Amino acid sequence: MKPFFSPLRGVSMAASSAVLALLVVPGAAHAKIGQEPGATQTVTSASVQCGFYRYKVRESQFAGYNHCGSTTVRVHVDVAGGGSGNDYHLCVSPGAKDFPGAGPNYLNAYYIGGAGCPSGQKTAHTPH
Repeated sequence: MKPFFSPLRGVSMAASSAVLALLVVPGAAHAKIGQEPGATQTVTSASVQCGFYRYKVRESQFAGYNHCGSTTVRVHVDVAGGGSGNDYHLCVSPGAKDFPGAGPNYLNAYYIGGAGCPSGQKTAHTPH
């Protein structure tokens, strides 16, 4: 006697396996690659454009900076509220780095120089 195999059952099993694979294997937004003070690296450089970026996971919003160069550089981080008083400068190494906290708090981040600065160094905003 041959075991009974239903095409519908096969589709159902394949769909269950796909859902299980998604639950077991974390996506790039959850895979922490490295950590340094003031920023965490959670997305691959190839997955985001160079410079400031935003992304969303379910209802949570995140923001960060992807440095595509080969040395550390200093970036100006624009933080919402308080004018320039909340802004700061951050030294980033090559690759994508998420800023700590909620993404909507960050308005922009841009290169201001400082090649060779100590990675992760965070300083108060100064005119540039």
